[in-house]
Amino acid sequence: MVHSVTEMNRYIERLDDDFRIPFKMHTDGYKYKEIAEQLELPIGTVKSRIFFTRKKLQEMLRDSEGSYAN
Repeated sequence: MVHSVTEMNRYIERLDDDFRIPFKMHTDGYKYKEIAEQLELPIGTVKSRIFFTRKKLQEMLRDSEGSYAN
């Protein structure tokens, strides 16, 4: 199923700031190092949060597909 940008943004906005902010910065084109410096976080933490955010969004999208089938 194809998801709209609006729908994706709604899912992103539901996330905690700790995950949403680095993820949005990354999708806006910031490099991991830039995000780490701006948020004063270790680069490993930034990478981890972006990775887990991707996984969480995939789960949310998969769950929403199931709700359309019902």
